[in-house]
Amino acid sequence: MKHNFKVTGIIVLMFIISQFIGLAVVYSYDNYFGKTSQTLIANGTISNETLPDISIVRENLPPPIEIKQTVDYVSIIISIAIGITIAVLLFLFLSRVNAKLLIKIWFTFVVFLCLSIAFSLLLYPQFGLSLFNLFGKRISLAEMIAVPLAITFTYLKIFRRNIIAHNFSELLIYPGLAVIFLPIVNLFLVIILLIIISVYDMIAVWKTKHMIKMAKFQVNELKLFTGFLIPYVKREDRIKIEKIKAMKLSNKQKNQKLRKEKIHMQIAALGGGDVAFPMIFIGVISLTLGLLPAIITIVTTAISLVLLLFFSQKGKFYPAMPFLSIGCLIGLLIGLMI
Repeated sequence: MKHNFKVTGIIVLMFIISQFIGLAVVYSYDNYFGKTSQTLIANGTISNETLPDISIVRENLPPPIEIKQTVDYVSIIISIAIGITIAVLLFLFLSRVNAKLLIKIWFTFVVFLCLSIAFSLLLYPQFGLSLFNLFGKRISLAEMIAVPLAITFTYLKIFRRNIIAHNFSELLIYPGLAVIFLPIVNLFLVIILLIIISVYDMIAVWKTKHMIKMAKFQVNELKLFTGFLIPYVKREDRIKIEKIKAMKLSNKQKNQKLRKEKIHMQIAALGGGDVAFPMIFIGVISLTLGLLPAIITIVTTAISLVLLLFFSQKGKFYPAMPFLSIGCLIGLLIGLMI
């Protein structure tokens, strides 16, 4: 087992919570901006006059599209693959030239955008149709509340480096990111996407190992990480720390003793892609098959994560997506059977 039961449980719990937040974000998106909203507007249930003129959600999410022909599938898959490739190559280049400031600016923009979308969609059921006029334009109260919240948590995550703020932000970032993909994918397409990402993950971790280099650069150089992060010390090291702290010594002397003990901080991590791609899949299932199959898929995917963490070995890196994809597909099969 790579990490102790407590740390493993925290990672799995954050994964599950994030997936359920993702479901809430998906349903809010569908009701206010997706296909369901279009139906409500066509039926007159919602009037265009009650919708905002300016919306950070609508401006950054593509409109829902119908995927009918093979060329549509190929075009979307190629577009997503090119986008991911460009992002990876750009990050590797910037890390190679040690352009930390540029990477932080990039991360700051992405984090703010995803948090703004997630906070807005979570608040829309309560405040979404309450509008304010600003310079002659209607703006949703939900988004007026969401943007300052996004700014606050972006600052805490990127610049204050508080571990609680970091992981809280991560719970919301991936729902905001996942919903950007929902309008352009369907069930068949998202299955193909899972397979491609799983193959890429295996190559990136086991073959080229550039995924490991990217993660280490984020943690060691940027003091950031795109994903859940739990720092901890082993039990024997924690006992040493407690003994030294109990000594009647000055803080300087205690710090010197701690350095001599060579106590190393352990890190448990789950990459952002390992949260986001299952979330896209589960979001599509919820919109296609319903809530129960989506919840079943969350359970089966979480079980696959537990098994991966339980059987993984200390000091080794594993691509999570192949295992999570299996959990996703098992959940889909169960959902289809019921």
